[in-house]
Amino acid sequence: MLSCGRKAFDTEFQVLLDSGSSSAHSMLAFIKRSLAQFNLSNSYSPTWVLNEAYMRGIKLMAKGEHIDKPLAWVRATAYNIIREQSRERNRFSQLDESMIEFHVNCRLVVSEEIEEELFKRVNLAFEKLEPEEKEILRLKMIKDLSWKEIKLHLILQGKEVQNEATLRKRKERALKHLRSIYHSLELQNV
Repeated sequence: MLSCGRKAFDTEFQVLLDSGSSSAHSMLAFIKRSLAQFNLSNSYSPTWVLNEAYMRGIKLMAKGEHIDKPLAWVRATAYNIIREQSRERNRFSQLDESMIEFHVNCRLVVSEEIEEELFKRVNLAFEKLEPEEKEILRLKMIKDLSWKEIKLHLILQGKEVQNEATLRKRKERALKHLRSIYHSLELQNV
């Protein structure tokens, strides 16, 4: 059975689901603006944000908390959810191709302790890649070969290569795998 707090929360939240409600229009417009502000409009929908806020409200009340002003709480929580997603996205996008090239090339001396840790982590992540993944990243990002040159290089090594589009896809998968390994190493050090 629902507690009084949960019933009140559900009743107020139901208003946000009514397409004719001015509160719903206001809340959705706020969420859309906030998603646009954080450049997340293409990644998250306002309904996903509302659903996440609702679930957080339910979890909070299950812990015995009471939400006095549900609509204001949902608005603030929705904004916090969007900020959290933006921070998470920024954390993962920091490891772009230029950073990988910088660390893999080893041409620059790293001066700060934090940068040294990042350097070690990228190198460790790179070493954990499959040999084929390492090779394609070295050929494209370090040696800066064209896709035609890479294809020819691989064929001369006796490797089967279908086309340049396949090579580009392999590079994207290798980068994705490298990021995944890098972030798992980062989490282990936290």
